[in-house]
Amino acid sequence: MIRRYWLLALLALVSACSQQSTKPAAVAFHNLNAKYNAIWQADRLKKTIQKKFWEERKEDYKSILPIIPKVDSTFGQQHASDIDQVIKKASLVIDRHQNSNYIDDAYTLIGWGRYIKKDYKNALETFKFVNSIDNDPRSQSTSLIHLYQIYIHQHDFVSAEKVGEFIQSLDLNQSQKNNYLLSRAFYHQSKNEIIPTIALLEETLPSLSSGEEKARLYFILGQLFESQGKNKLALENYAACKKSKASYELQFNATLAVHKLNNAPEELEKMIREPKNQDHVPALYSALGEIYFKNKDFEKAKDYWTKGGKSAGDRGELYLQLANLFAQQLKRFDEAAKYYDSAATYLSPNHPSYSATQKLKSTWSTYLQLSKTVGQQDSLLNLSQMSLADLSELYQKKQKRQQRKADFLQSKTMAAVSNVVYTRRAPSPEQQSFYFHNDQARMQGQQEFTNKWGPRTLEDFWNRKNKNNNLTNRIVDLTQNTTNTSTENTKVNSNNPAQIDSLQIWLNTIPKSVEQIAQVKKRQEDALFELGKFVRLELGEKEEASKLLKKLLTNFPTTSHEAEALYLLYLSTVKDSPEQKNYRSVLFDRFPTAYFKQLILKIENGSLTESNELAAQKAYELAYAQFKATNYSEASRQCQQILQQFPGSNLEDKVVFLKALCYGGLKEYTSYQDNLKNFIQAFPKSPLTTEAEALLKAYTKNKN
Repeated sequence: MIRRYWLLALLALVSACSQQSTKPAAVAFHNLNAKYNAIWQADRLKKTIQKKFWEERKEDYKSILPIIPKVDSTFGQQHASDIDQVIKKASLVIDRHQNSNYIDDAYTLIGWGRYIKKDYKNALETFKFVNSIDNDPRSQSTSLIHLYQIYIHQHDFVSAEKVGEFIQSLDLNQSQKNNYLLSRAFYHQSKNEIIPTIALLEETLPSLSSGEEKARLYFILGQLFESQGKNKLALENYAACKKSKASYELQFNATLAVHKLNNAPEELEKMIREPKNQDHVPALYSALGEIYFKNKDFEKAKDYWTKGGKSAGDRGELYLQLANLFAQQLKRFDEAAKYYDSAATYLSPNHPSYSATQKLKSTWSTYLQLSKTVGQQDSLLNLSQMSLADLSELYQKKQKRQQRKADFLQSKTMAAVSNVVYTRRAPSPEQQSFYFHNDQARMQGQQEFTNKWGPRTLEDFWNRKNKNNNLTNRIVDLTQNTTNTSTENTKVNSNNPAQIDSLQIWLNTIPKSVEQIAQVKKRQEDALFELGKFVRLELGEKEEASKLLKKLLTNFPTTSHEAEALYLLYLSTVKDSPEQKNYRSVLFDRFPTAYFKQLILKIENGSLTESNELAAQKAYELAYAQFKATNYSEASRQCQQILQQFPGSNLEDKVVFLKALCYGGLKEYTSYQDNLKNFIQAFPKSPLTTEAEALLKAYTKNKN
């Protein structure tokens, strides 16, 4: 009898284990196992991952924080095993408890796992599937809110709006309502709609319990009010942030924001001296720089930003601020170029200004190269005016400075090496015996070589026997031929062949003959023009461009770049000012056929009417007919007349190109070459540009 009861109980248990059974006992069994086994474990692991996400995230407090932080793909990679465990545990419910009431919870957990791994495509499909099956409103609302957030992250605002309208029709509990309102605020923030964002945050905050999330939202609200110029409301929210159990990082940045709004640099100076803020000193220096920049004390702003950049983790952003300061306010362009280069090096690829900074680096590198070329040619011309005695003395001073610097660096390096505590294992005897693995031996060898041979140019046969004797004789001859110049004055030690060798190499780089000086002046002229043109057209600096181009016209009154320089000066001066009118007049008088004259007429007259366009078309056809008939002079004259009478016509590129071809037909090859260059420069997008480049290349090749 007892055995029979046991068998019945066993049969009931087996029947309850069936996933297909809808009997109360079976459903209760699977509900119990699903909720308190797989779902419980997955949900517990999910909370752990969420906690890590909030702890490990890095906030950019200089920008307005996003209400819903964006998931970083690196986080998903670093915690892939834990996230996969969440998905695996949730999948067990689908595999083993299909008749339970927690299938929708399992799919929601799987969708969340894919979402946190930034697998948006599969996460979207999962959340859509949850809402396609029969489930309780709680799971449906949660999955829809996740779906809503993903669309916002992807900036798919149309789909997000549709999901948002559906969520509003659901009966949400307080927690879900808060999540939806915050997501809605994030929707408006992503669209840069500040007013509705503020309204939704103010509606949601009272219903949230104090903690890091609430403190963070108060901080964001303060940032939003500050961006709208409502400083009083911003200060109130920053104060509320500090009272809401915020983390030290959040409290520090709220305090920083308050002092910046109150324009209180003395408070920031106090914070720098506090030991607890030691890790935040760069941020404090950056904030001090911002205060002084706002007060237009640019030198102090530069000093504080420079201090912050020496040790800042975000030095790329500080270097970018310094570069902008040097370029826009201080007008020290060489330093601006160097800081743009440093900013591009240190900025993170994820930084919003990264792409723009890379372009600025390229632009300012070109400027720096042109500026250096101008400076080098100036230096060469100055050196060419000096006597041999003065040059030798200058060279010796330079060598001594370099030697002192080398000795200082060597002593510093040796001191650092002697104080180094190595944590890696000692190198093997074979490694120690290799010269280039032994830093001390290598530096000692360098010093011995320099003492014996002096600084040597890297070249073939640097130590050949007869080389130094010949050089010694040449230097002695040069010294004897210089009046009132003795060995003592030149300070050339004839007993040190290496010194004479390097001096002669340096002297050979200095122009002395008339031809060499003329070449340097030509390079200086071209570089000065290119620099002025680049500063005006690429950097948009009218004042600096005017200064450079005026220097060009003063130092080189017969420059071949005069016409374009006058045009650029016309663009760089105040409209309708006497100075601008003067440049226009000189250009029109001296270069009546120059294309730059047509550009000025185009600026002044604007676009043509339809009737004038038709007239220009007929005039071009007549000029082209003359060209086909080999009447190049007449064709050129008619082209010039079209450019003057119809500046800015739709056929302008064809007219300018035809005029260049006329010069080729007349065998005026200098004008032919110049006009082709002007055409390529003026009409880079014209379909004729490729042909013009080919003609110019062919002409240059045949000329050479």
